[in-house]
Amino acid sequence: MVKLAILHQTLPTYMEQDPPEENKHLEVVLKASDLDSFREGLQRVRPRVLVLDLPLLGNDPQAVVKALEESVRPDLTMIVYAFAKWDLVQALRADKRHVVRAPISVRALRANLTHLIVRSLLGEPAKAAAPVIREPVLPTEPPPPRRFDDVQLAHLQEIIPNVDCECPNQVADLVLALNAFENYSNECKNRNADDAKVHAMLARATGHARALMELAMTELCAFEKIDITKLSHREKAVPANGM
Repeated sequence: MVKLAILHQTLPTYMEQDPPEENKHLEVVLKASDLDSFREGLQRVRPRVLVLDLPLLGNDPQAVVKALEESVRPDLTMIVYAFAKWDLVQALRADKRHVVRAPISVRALRANLTHLIVRSLLGEPAKAAAPVIREPVLPTEPPPPRRFDDVQLAHLQEIIPNVDCECPNQVADLVLALNAFENYSNECKNRNADDAKVHAMLARATGHARALMELAMTELCAFEKIDITKLSHREKAVPANGM
């Protein structure tokens, strides 16, 4: 579940009007239409995402955004504006920030949060106060077989969304690259037995990485309502919901 704190006049109402299943991976833990109430509410919650309407941030929005981020350390801050000076818009852009033009639909909001929703679905480990650092262990068992063929992945590379989110395209690129290196490692020539062991290790590790990203792709396509089973039968792939 991705927790949101929203400083906006209308967006929370739009989200409440959506069918519950559309926003089942999102939880609005704070909503306010004035900055003072929003600041006070942030003392009681720890959202992963801040959604901020630029006109509600006062005369010094850069300082306000910085202070809000320092208070809760969100994974992402979304700043929504209708009209603003170009210099201000550029100054607000930063790592872990999306600056988007109003009006913003609930669908566009979800698209901007896709990467966080996928991470949540895959079960991120809880943050510990004193994390135990463990040495990674390479897998010894063979990797699972491929979930997607090259035709399906090629279609996923070409999907054109209605919003500024290219996660299906980028993940498809990554899975294709992992497939290619897995095959390369399996077919690479060996000079001796030690070479064969190293190439087998690389193929095995890459195969497991490929399987993990295929699982992420499955969850992502389910979220985006993309029917992967039908992609190989289409000349040009589009999401099932028209995105």
